[in-house]
Amino acid sequence: EAECCSGVCGCESEYGADYCYNYCCSCYFAAADVANTSYSDKSQSKEVITIKEEEEMEIVEIKEEEEDPIEALEEYSAMLNDLGNFADIVQINTLSMVAEDYKSSTSSSFKIYKVIRTHLLKKNSSPAHKLPLVYVVDSILKNAKGQFVTLMEADAKNWLPVVYGMLNSDGRAKLKRVWNTWREFGIFGLKSWEEMGLCFRRDEEQKVEELQSKSGAGGGSVGGFRKRPDGSLDLPIQLRKEMQT
Repeated sequence: EAECCSGVCGCESEYGADYCYNYCCSCYFAAADVANTSYSDKSQSKEVITIKEEEEMEIVEIKEEEEDPIEALEEYSAMLNDLGNFADIVQINTLSMVAEDYKSSTSSSFKIYKVIRTHLLKKNSSPAHKLPLVYVVDSILKNAKGQFVTLMEADAKNWLPVVYGMLNSDGRAKLKRVWNTWREFGIFGLKSWEEMGLCFRRDEEQKVEELQSKSGAGGGSVGGFRKRPDGSLDLPIQLRKEMQT
């Protein structure tokens, strides 16, 4: 049995043991227990069975009643609040699995995404709360997929720079790491992915200019450093280390 925090499932190489929430490990099953307990009546259609009273019970009619997912949105929002400032693996998996139940419906996916987006852009919430919410988005993109990919591809360029501006340097580095994995996993098209990450490239170029100014290199350009295919600067290792301090 794979245990995510031991790195057996490979997640440790991506985020570190604290941020493992791929469905390949035991965290998935822990989250499944929570999701089934909290949403069994909301995320699954219920069977209404009419039984004729005879010596042998016979199922005469089976109907499926669809329950509007909007009824679960308040509870979903509360779960997002409960994330707090710590990226709890089981909570992230649970939120992702609940979203997965509605991945095929454009309207339902939009309603759930809108709730997450609202939390991401809240100005009166702690900046430290933003990163766990990003991990929820990331888990939905990599595990639930469906209509959520289309919705986020069109809109992430609008909220990602705002979240970036709320985070400290450590949080920004982790946000960039998540953004990079979206390209590695091939979740979005290259153009859409690059538009989402403009905030990272602008910040990188600004830091290069500041370092050059301090070193007397001067100039308002990015110093003639070659750009990589993703638009980031191909910087010397030592210069990158200086930028990260």
